[in-house]
Amino acid sequence: MKLNNGFNRTEASLIQVAKKNIFFTGVLVLSVILSGCSSSRHTSNRTKISIEENRWLINGQPVNKGSSAEGLLMNVRMVNAVFEDTGPARINLAPGFDPEKNTGRFVAQVPDYVAHGVRGFTISLQGGSPKYEGAINSAFNANGDLRASYMDRVEEVVRVAESHRAVIILSCFYQRQHSHERALKGKQAMLDAVANVAKWILDKKFVNVVLEISNEYAHGGYSEWRDGEWLKSVAGQMELIRHAKATAPDLLVSTSGMGNGMIPEAIARASDYITIHFNNTALEDIPERIKQSLTYGKPVICNEDDKIGETGAEAARLSVVAGAGWGLMDSQKNQSVPFEFDGAADDTIVYRMLARLTTTGESVDTFTSEQLSVLVTAPKDGDVFQSGIALNIRASATGVKGMTGIEVHFYINGQLIGKSAAYPWEISWKNAQAGKHQVTAVVLNSKGKKLMTSRLVDFEVKDEDKAK
Repeated sequence: MKLNNGFNRTEASLIQVAKKNIFFTGVLVLSVILSGCSSSRHTSNRTKISIEENRWLINGQPVNKGSSAEGLLMNVRMVNAVFEDTGPARINLAPGFDPEKNTGRFVAQVPDYVAHGVRGFTISLQGGSPKYEGAINSAFNANGDLRASYMDRVEEVVRVAESHRAVIILSCFYQRQHSHERALKGKQAMLDAVANVAKWILDKKFVNVVLEISNEYAHGGYSEWRDGEWLKSVAGQMELIRHAKATAPDLLVSTSGMGNGMIPEAIARASDYITIHFNNTALEDIPERIKQSLTYGKPVICNEDDKIGETGAEAARLSVVAGAGWGLMDSQKNQSVPFEFDGAADDTIVYRMLARLTTTGESVDTFTSEQLSVLVTAPKDGDVFQSGIALNIRASATGVKGMTGIEVHFYINGQLIGKSAAYPWEISWKNAQAGKHQVTAVVLNSKGKKLMTSRLVDFEVKDEDKAK
């Protein structure tokens, strides 16, 4: 049968097939070309973190090259940027809280944080205190398997950070995640959890991620975990670090110490970089703490300090001058519900200093803080004591030089238990009662007016039999 164009139906069909083959071949070739371009583009946009002696490098160049913070990783703690609560305590969240939208609010501000000198974000697979108890917030199932929905949010954060030449400090364990259905069920589950995280990083081919095994590994809260005493031991942390490295040999791994800015030698030597916290560290003690950590010849990074305003800015400056990166924990703004992420507007004074520290040619040697601040330096978060003994409670106060009649009042669980009228600001709490406690320090002037209150520090006192 002839068609109007002179071809029969069979010939027309063959022509159509030929045209389709040519079209699809062209599409295939074009796709391969574009794929190659895309692959090249993706490779060129990789953000690869590495270490050279005690300096951090991104794509082979020192971080913040030419600035006061050259080779140092300035960072912020954004552990609840991937937060969820799947338990009954979620009633503390705002109605309609959506984990994905929460993450979206954070990633939208990443460019602004980076523009003000931030090169690292600490993200946690078990979050941080949202300022209410009982949250079930974990990327792990009880056996250490990873939960896809949680890791999807983490992946989004990692990729956005990568696109802005920023690093993710990915923290595995947080002390409050116990006593619920997804709590890790012992040593093997913890080992599997760490291996699964390392493998996830490896499989995703992320090279802008470093690993932190535990947040404040020695915290008393880990005693509530099954096999928690192993987890909070130096030997346990070393085993977990080695386990992560066995899974992903090129992954940079560490674990963080307590708020006193110190880390045991064995952990320092097992780690690829030294991670310290300064929550309970007075400004005047920061340089010496960093000096001690630098003796191991590795990069030193503080990735948690809750000092804000002028005091936080000075902590950042002192850290950089001493040779370490510094990390802001804005616990009220970023970590406590409702989790606000407003870029540099979170704390304009601190972020202005971070920008100065990371800008070529800026001098930061002469800045000093006169802002009044107070913090409890002893006990530390998570300390556990035996009942019946006298506890020394100390505070550090800045900005009070030259002021007369200053007193520091100490409160435990809201009750005044002692006063100090001179440096060192210290009292003794005799016959400490068993239980979980919170201590605060308050600075008052000569007229009895409260000038500043410290953050809460939680600790525990156990009966002698239970302590054993």
